Amino acid sequence: MQTTIIRNGIYFDGTGAKGVKKDIIIKDNKIDAVMENAPNIEGAKEVDADGHWVCPGFIDIHTHYDAELEVLPSLDESVRHGVTTVIIGNCSLSAALGKDKEIVDLFARVENIPAKVLSKWIIGNIKWSNVREYYEHLESLPIGPNVASFIGHSNIRIDAMGLDGAFMRPKATDAELSKMEGIVAEAMQAGYLGMSIDMLPFHRWAGEYEKKYLGISVPSQRAAKSEYRRLAHVLRNHNRVLQITPNAVDKTSFATILRLSHGGFFKPSLKTSIVAALDLKSNENIYKVLKFYGALSNNVMRANMKFQTLAEPFLNYGDGPITPLFEEFPSMIKAISSSEAERKTMFLDPIFRKTFTKEWNHKATSVFPRALKEMWVVNAPDQSLIGKNFEQIAIEAGKDPVNHFMDLLAEYDTKLRWKCDTSNHREKIRLDLLNSEHCMPGFNDSGAHNVNMAFHDGSLQMLKSVQKHPEVMSIERAIYRLTKEAADFLGIDAGDISVGKRADVVIIDPSKLDSDINSSPIEDFHPALDGAYRLVKRSGKVVKHVFINGIEAYSNNGVVGFHEGLGKTKQFGQLLKSTWR
Repeated sequence: MQTTIIRNGIYFDGTGAKGVKKDIIIKDNKIDAVMENAPNIEGAKEVDADGHWVCPGFIDIHTHYDAELEVLPSLDESVRHGVTTVIIGNCSLSAALGKDKEIVDLFARVENIPAKVLSKWIIGNIKWSNVREYYEHLESLPIGPNVASFIGHSNIRIDAMGLDGAFMRPKATDAELSKMEGIVAEAMQAGYLGMSIDMLPFHRWAGEYEKKYLGISVPSQRAAKSEYRRLAHVLRNHNRVLQITPNAVDKTSFATILRLSHGGFFKPSLKTSIVAALDLKSNENIYKVLKFYGALSNNVMRANMKFQTLAEPFLNYGDGPITPLFEEFPSMIKAISSSEAERKTMFLDPIFRKTFTKEWNHKATSVFPRALKEMWVVNAPDQSLIGKNFEQIAIEAGKDPVNHFMDLLAEYDTKLRWKCDTSNHREKIRLDLLNSEHCMPGFNDSGAHNVNMAFHDGSLQMLKSVQKHPEVMSIERAIYRLTKEAADFLGIDAGDISVGKRADVVIIDPSKLDSDINSSPIEDFHPALDGAYRLVKRSGKVVKHVFINGIEAYSNNGVVGFHEGLGKTKQFGQLLKSTWR
């Protein structure tokens, strides 16, 4: 094995200890020594890290790479940003159970990967039939970063109840519940981190079943609360984690989560990871409420809950009406599921326009800010629209803004591309959440909503903000939160590069944090996408080197390059199983 010496770097081991100038020797895939003035070793690779931070590779706690792993196991868009461990199986969605067509329909709309692309990746390629065989399959893949997984509740429900039952019957039979409990127990014994459930109605099914029941939400949302409690009890018995996406428009949703995490005064609390604590433009005080709920739940009610928090503005793109931001409008649900010709008729229909205007102006809780002045055109057949917001465009045309917006949708449909920062627009508030003991940095959603957003660089964005505001958080605490703290909460062996630990290491040039991180994503037309594209981040020379399992997977030290074996040979990432056995 290659021996590597990293010299003169500022070494952060991931435990929260202050950075110190040290040399690091990597040997046999592990951190062999940390010392001053390491000796010369014949044949060793030398890396000069003078003035750079040397720290554990970052853990991306919320990704949806489940399908992408099957064709692009290198996950290089995360690796290039210093990520060496990714967590899949979030939001009740997993590839661990189900028929190939069911898995395609589960991921296509929620993750916005074209169904024809997903079908090419998945149809005919499911060789596993249960949760254990899926983990055996993951272990056989030449993955780039390490991978750990939750088991998705939607998949469990379909497996136990069939499609019709999973969608149409909130209350499962005792036999079906027993089967679900058995699946969860088997997954925990196989080493899964826990289970993910989803209460957010904006996550919808795709395919033929969706056409039968327009806009139907994924199966996990159809379940009775008693089902959540029974399955949470299995997790509690195995000391695992519940990952949950609450219903953002239902004020009782949080009470349900509290009961699941708390479990009663005579039971241990259940570690619960919640999506997400955001600073919403639609309600700029909501972050205070979330922090209050976190303090009340954890400090008073003996729960163990952490809200996932994004480290950058929540920038979303839409193609005409096609965007997850519009899934909360009943009229737009139908539009998203319709053809371009059908949508044109809808947007010109007076009844539809009246309905949509009423939904747009409603006063109830909303995730999307519903402000046309916040929605900026980035591409359109009419070049004069580019760089303007929809309110400005309407004013210039002398039209009512909402009605003129529908006029533009009718005329251009998906050829009208726009963007909107929906939340996390205030840096100090973001940092306040990222520093909170009731929150956990994450919610990058890497691999999800591929044409709508890209937050692969979330860890770097957090370090950038912390560097600018050291009065809020130290660099060593930020690195700890992005590495070992996350690993300890989830129960995986990662995030620590003390002597003897697996050498998942990233080397960062802190002088580039402020200048070389791109705020906007770019369109990537990868050959595997068959002419479609995804949004990705491509930063400059912030990340100099990434080592996974002791091997240099990525270098940006003069020439950007990935190891030729990344995603092709089994020498980099590993399947990480829960350490809580």
